[in-house]
Amino acid sequence: MPDEAADGASAPKPGIVGRVLGQVVGSVVSPVVDTVDVDEVVDRVDVNHIVERLDVDALIDNVDLNAALDRVDVDRLLDRVDVNILLDRVDPDRLLDRVDPDALLDRVDPDALLDRVDPNALLDRVDPNALLDRVDADALLDRVDPDRLLDRVDVDRVLDRVDVNALVERAELDAIIARSTTGVFTRLLDVARRQVIVVDQVAQGIPARVLRGQRREVPPMPGGTDDVIELDGMSSAQRAVAFQRRAAGSVSRFLAFVLDQFLIGVLFAAGAVLVAGAARVVLGSEIDTDSDRAWVGVAFVLWAFLYVAGSLAATGQTIGKAVLGLLVVDADGNRLHGRQAMLRTLVFPLNFVLFGIGFLLGLVRQDRREFHDLVAHTAVIYAWDAETAQLRDGAEGA
Repeated sequence: MPDEAADGASAPKPGIVGRVLGQVVGSVVSPVVDTVDVDEVVDRVDVNHIVERLDVDALIDNVDLNAALDRVDVDRLLDRVDVNILLDRVDPDRLLDRVDPDALLDRVDPDALLDRVDPNALLDRVDPNALLDRVDADALLDRVDPDRLLDRVDVDRVLDRVDVNALVERAELDAIIARSTTGVFTRLLDVARRQVIVVDQVAQGIPARVLRGQRREVPPMPGGTDDVIELDGMSSAQRAVAFQRRAAGSVSRFLAFVLDQFLIGVLFAAGAVLVAGAARVVLGSEIDTDSDRAWVGVAFVLWAFLYVAGSLAATGQTIGKAVLGLLVVDADGNRLHGRQAMLRTLVFPLNFVLFGIGFLLGLVRQDRREFHDLVAHTAVIYAWDAETAQLRDGAEGA
C-alpha cells in the first residue's frame, strides 16, 4: 500500500512538544479568550490609525469585486438603508448636472406617461384667469384665417338659432319703417282704412242682430274655418291686422265702387278730349258729341268694362279697391281667374236691375258675398299691409 505510506510520510505526527503546546493552549489560552470582551476591545481600537497604516490601493487591488458583489444580499442591504437620511445627503444641483436630458427623454414612454395623467385633476389645478392673462389676443387673431373659418360655418344652423323677434326689437325696425315710408298721404290712408273697417262692422252688425239675434265680431275667411277672435281690448290697428284676408264689408265695397266710377268718368273724359284733339289734327274736323251720343255711350260702357274686368284679371283690384285695401279672389280664397273677372263684371249691372237687392245680400249673408259674387264664385277680402301700418303707429308713438 504505497499510497498510504506516502500519506503518512508526508504528514508526520506531532512530537511531544507539539502535543504539550496544544494542551497548554487549549487549557489556558481558550479560557482567556473566552473571557475577553470583544466589543470593549473593538471600542479601544484606533480605527483611523489602522486605516492610515493600511495600503488602501493595494488592498483594493487584491479585492475580487465581482466575487464580493456576488456575496452581497441586495435586498437586506436596501432594507437597512434609511432613505430620508440618504436623500438629505444628496446634492440636487450636482445630481442634475450629471443628468443627460436627451438620454432621459429617450427612455420616456409618452403613451404610458399620458395614460397615468388624470385630465380632471390637471384641469382643476389650471387657473383660467391667469391663463387668459398670458394670451396675446392680437397675435392670436393675426393667426386666424377668416376665410377658412367662414367656410366651416353652417349658415343654416346659425340662422335657425337666431331669434328674429328679438333682433327686430333691438334693431328698432318700426322706427326705420316709419322714417322710410311714413308720409302724410300714407298716414291718412291707414286711418281711413281702419275707420272704414269699423263702419263695416257696425253696418254688418245691425242686420245680424235683427235677423239672427247675434252680432258677428270677425268676418269669415273665404275657404277657411269660421273661427272666432276675441276683439275686446284691441286697438283699431290691431283689429285691422286681425281682419286681413277676411271678407270685406258692404261700406268699404261701396266706397271703392264710387271711387272707381269717378275715375272711370274722369279717365273717359280725358280720353275723349285726346281723341277729339287727335281727330282735329289728323282729320281736320271736329267730333260732334251731341249727334254721336250713342257711339259715345257704347264707348263709355266698353271702357268701363275694360277698366274693371282688365284690372281684376290682372291684379284682382281696381284702383278704387286698391285705395280701400280690398282684393277680389275666388270663393276659396285663391287667385282670381280672367274668366271669373269677365263674368263678375258682366253680371254686376244686374244688381241695379234687381233694385239693389243683389247688393243687400252682402249685408245679410255671413260670408258678405253679393249677387255678382255668387254668380262668378268670387269674394272680396281686406288685403292691405296692416302690420306695417301698425309698426308705423308704434314708431310715431315712440
